[in-house]
Amino acid sequence: MCLCRVLFVFLILYDIFGWSAATETWRPMHLYVDGNARKHRAVGDGGLRFEPAPYNKKLELNGVGKIHCKVAGGVAPAVQWFMNDADALPEGVSTANGTLLIAEAKRDHAGQYTCRATEGETTISAKITLDVVVSPRVLEPTAGQQVHVRVGEDVTLNCRAIGDPSPTIHWDRNSTILSTQNDDVQLEGGANETTARIMVWNNGTLQIRNVTEDDAYHYGCTAGSIAGLSRAELELVVHNGNYFPPQESGGVAGKAVLVSISVAGAYMLLVLALMVYCRRRRLQRRQRGEKLELEMVEGREKLVEEGEKKIQNGGPHNGRLLPNERDSGADNSEVSLMSRASKKSGQYEHLSVPKSLITEQITLGRGEFGEVMLAKIDLLQVKKLRNKDEGETEPQILPILVKALTTKDECQLSEFRRQLDLFSRVRHDNMSRLIGLCNESEPHYMLLEHTDWGDLKTFLIATRTVEENEEYTARVGQSHALPQSQNTIPPLGNLHRVVLAQQLAGALNKIAAKRLTHRDVSARNCLITSQLQLKLSFPALTRGPNSHEYHKLHDQVIPLRWLPQETVMEGDYSTKSDVYMFAATIWEIYTKAELPFAKLNDNSVLERIKSGTLDWTVPGSMPDKLAGLLKRCWNKSPTDRPHFIDLFNEITSIIDEMKMDSISQHSNDIEEDK
Repeated sequence: MCLCRVLFVFLILYDIFGWSAATETWRPMHLYVDGNARKHRAVGDGGLRFEPAPYNKKLELNGVGKIHCKVAGGVAPAVQWFMNDADALPEGVSTANGTLLIAEAKRDHAGQYTCRATEGETTISAKITLDVVVSPRVLEPTAGQQVHVRVGEDVTLNCRAIGDPSPTIHWDRNSTILSTQNDDVQLEGGANETTARIMVWNNGTLQIRNVTEDDAYHYGCTAGSIAGLSRAELELVVHNGNYFPPQESGGVAGKAVLVSISVAGAYMLLVLALMVYCRRRRLQRRQRGEKLELEMVEGREKLVEEGEKKIQNGGPHNGRLLPNERDSGADNSEVSLMSRASKKSGQYEHLSVPKSLITEQITLGRGEFGEVMLAKIDLLQVKKLRNKDEGETEPQILPILVKALTTKDECQLSEFRRQLDLFSRVRHDNMSRLIGLCNESEPHYMLLEHTDWGDLKTFLIATRTVEENEEYTARVGQSHALPQSQNTIPPLGNLHRVVLAQQLAGALNKIAAKRLTHRDVSARNCLITSQLQLKLSFPALTRGPNSHEYHKLHDQVIPLRWLPQETVMEGDYSTKSDVYMFAATIWEIYTKAELPFAKLNDNSVLERIKSGTLDWTVPGSMPDKLAGLLKRCWNKSPTDRPHFIDLFNEITSIIDEMKMDSISQHSNDIEEDK
């Protein structure tokens, strides 16, 4: 009897602590309780702490947001949010499971918030600042504004814009951006600030000294930030002599306003009608889908019941899986295998970023792996997680591109790893940075740097005038008609376009130096900043707004119109195929993002690629030397195409020649004036 009692006590202790035969030591086990299904942490888990610490956040006015407050350590700490130190939360702000929820951001929601975690006598607190931001809007100049000035006088043109964060302001003259690359233009702080005839001040003011008749142009002010773009235009009228025309009566302006209001009203009615129609269609589809799903569920239940009856009667179940035999597929999926393998090897551990840091996600479309989203992240929190605290305290909110991995196809998984390797190994000023990888749970997220002005293709389309859009549609067909941007952006100048070509060549040269390839070089996969700097990225929206630019061939979705023959026919990707695509992208820059070979359908393009009869036409606005480079890039033989280092050097020489010609022309103009 005594022996039985000793054995019983031994079994209980074994269940609680466990025995490790390999080390011959007792090891403590985790204990679980029911309650709220919360795990008791093991002894030694440490005191209460935030993982990660809550961080400052900016919300668009009337937007929706969440701020997480996650606590580690202890057993079951209570987490509460307060306004300031201990005030009640304002109306419209609530909490759930430690998360601060803002249903509709208002001005009075901005301020300081405190997250406080308490367990027993231990309390920790973290304070964050919530800001409510506003999209940029130009207040001055106003639409249709005219400024009159006499020859020889000085004039000041003001550009006032509001927004949070403060927008970046650019002036353009007759649709050409004003910068130091233009003649007699100087920015504040420049070497020739006191002598320059045209000055662009940091506060958004454009000053023209000693006005001439040649200064009579349309001047535009563009304000841009991560929240969007806004532009307004004025006309500078220069008069020779003392004559100033009388102010126009308000009749014409009143009619213009009335017409604008009428058009806007009709547009709103059309939008409302479309919304009602789409909502009704969605409801009908949902009802049909629920009915079909119900029928499928009833059918499955019937099959299971029949299978159980046959098994109870000793008969076979005809290979059908009963509920306890079904494989969920989650643990055995390729994605799960990749997750376990990567965590085991630690290959991507240094890139790991928690999904809780990602905010304000907006779906752009679907790529080759899954959804592609635009979001924001606080770079300061990422640095802290990687123990790179540089003493900074202010949040560094950065726009990011999020590429989700939801596919189970091995080829697509390999491509996901290839892109991850590309952006982790190549660092360049004209390439998007790899911010991190969210791989703690499925789906995995690849996080790439985005820019405040978005992708290059959208920017180029926005620089088209109404007349250019109509001409393009008439030339290639109504099916290629593109919506005209509400805020037309001035086109890039000749020097700006060549500089973009140089920046793209520099990024691709860096990739080639690492013996890697991009494989989808195009305007849609490039970004543009408010400083007109190009960055090579990889959204690859194969299903979404850019789906018509991709073609499915041999179970692969490829950018058919951008690829050379050896890649389309043999799947041979190389640095020389990237050179071919580089030339196609420069062609897009000079045609304002026209679709290559727009008059041909995909099958016709494919047939001409096979026969070797697909030939590119160089735009007439392109410098002759750059046109010659592009023709070499489009050579049918890959070995005859130039290297990226040669392209970069030759384009740099073209830029230097253009600058010298500009200086020489400016000097000649001065001599003629004398």
